[in-house]
Amino acid sequence: MSERRKFLKRFFRLSLFGGLGIGGVYLTTQKQNNESVNEVCQRDGLCRQCPLLKKCGTPTARSYKEAIK
Repeated sequence: MSERRKFLKRFFRLSLFGGLGIGGVYLTTQKQNNESVNEVCQRDGLCRQCPLLKKCGTPTARSYKEAIK
């Protein structure tokens, strides 16, 4: 096998594994961020002007989103 072919094969493998690693870290941190939003209400149940309303999963927020449809 030629040196160029070995280099390209190694390059693509490392790129693939690096991309998978970065993607895994991204998905893990996104999940943690979403869970932290769902756990504690930052506005004491006042959803109308909350900047986190779209991501929030608290019962009060879900009820408010359903009511404004």
